[in-house]
Amino acid sequence: MAFMKKTRLYLIDIDLHYLEQTFQYLSATRDVEVVGYAVDAAQAQLQIARLDPDCIVLGLALRSCYGLALLRILRAIPSQPALIVCTAFPSETAMRMCRDVGADMFLSKPVTMADLHAGIVETAQAKRRALAEKRALEDGQASPSPTVRIRYALLHANVAPRLFGFSCLAEALYLLWDNERLLHNMRRNLYPRLAETLSTTPENVERNMRTAIRRACGAGEGALSNRVFLLRMLRKLREDEARRQDALAIHPHGDLIG
Repeated sequence: MAFMKKTRLYLIDIDLHYLEQTFQYLSATRDVEVVGYAVDAAQAQLQIARLDPDCIVLGLALRSCYGLALLRILRAIPSQPALIVCTAFPSETAMRMCRDVGADMFLSKPVTMADLHAGIVETAQAKRRALAEKRALEDGQASPSPTVRIRYALLHANVAPRLFGFSCLAEALYLLWDNERLLHNMRRNLYPRLAETLSTTPENVERNMRTAIRRACGAGEGALSNRVFLLRMLRKLREDEARRQDALAIHPHGDLIG
């Protein structure tokens, strides 16, 4: 059996009892190593600089520092650990601000330990793949594949990769990149195409997309439709690609990904 690299995790939360419980649970798993935890943001920064974790889970209410300010500091770490915000005070505004600063995932308490564990492993693995792809692109000046761009965009939009809806959305965006007309009458055009590719039914595709979008957007945008979400994601992907092409035209031998 191939060796599985453990995700080195650091935890930051104002609730010491929660930290201790989480430490005990995650330390017993086979794919996570909790290298440290703290209730104080200043202490956490010193330990993180020394321990260099792969993933950091932090709350928004912390001692000596507001979580969003700490998130900005952590986002500047050269090794670029995966950053997961886990808070008992979720809001659409907080979620948007965390994403803008650079959070890779946003979780709302209460969250089960099993879901937290899955989110940590999947987000850390996805971040490692994205960074490896970025380094390869910087070295070889190659264009990122549509699959990589789409998966990274969905992760940044807080869509959990463990959900089947993530695969449905990723495949949909891959098809829409070349044929946006599939958004018209999705039950007739898009869902059957996806169902055939993913070996399921059109109804299951639609339902799982809706579930993934609802969990990603939270209660504040619970009514966001599959079509609107896909259209927003497609526009963002096209805007990002246009910026990349502009940067390449100005600096043909420079960094392709910001």
